[in-house]
Amino acid sequence: MKYRIEDLPEEDRPRERLKQHGPEHLSDSELLALVIRSGIKGKNVLAVSREILNDFELDSLSNSTLRELQDYRGVGEVKAGQILAVFELGKRFAREEITQGEKIFGLDDVIAHLTPELKRLEREELRTLHLNNANELICEETVFRGSLNEVQIEPREIAKNCLKNNTSGVILAHNHPGGGPDPSEADITVTERIETSLDTLGITLVDHVIVGRYDEVSLKREGYL
Repeated sequence: MKYRIEDLPEEDRPRERLKQHGPEHLSDSELLALVIRSGIKGKNVLAVSREILNDFELDSLSNSTLRELQDYRGVGEVKAGQILAVFELGKRFAREEITQGEKIFGLDDVIAHLTPELKRLEREELRTLHLNNANELICEETVFRGSLNEVQIEPREIAKNCLKNNTSGVILAHNHPGGGPDPSEADITVTERIETSLDTLGITLVDHVIVGRYDEVSLKREGYL
């Protein structure tokens, strides 16, 4: 059995394949091997990366911790940090940033901004995007963090934050970790309560976006608002 990358034919080595064909032609294990860079005695870097990917799907690997990665022989603190850094760069690139004062032109802007981060969370969170009367972002807040199965949403807390920020319109977004984005009865009921609470203050609930593992749903597009 061949233990060292140097023992592989040159055309099968990840670094050489990257030079010849580009990163898009490498397997997940080959790309991870390039990040880890070296193996250990008796186990080359490809074997180390395959062992990790046998236990983690890519999305769960992106949410792993230093401690979890360091459980694998051949992955110390430095290599674990390199893996997490690569995934974090990818997340930041994928996230469409909407900065304070920037105008939001439509729901697609909101989805591009929120979805990459909300998809990777293992616990539910509710975010609020506060807009002024010109549809420009005032601020974004994480209002609640809940269990894996539910978020306790209190409309008066959202209303209080809106008054503090002089908000004209609010977009809500929360995630369904590991599941689909279809709204539950609780999601619909809470949305109606929030809409009623904000309406008494002259504040518009623009939308409520639910982000699932692979898709998202707009309650406005679905006719709930």
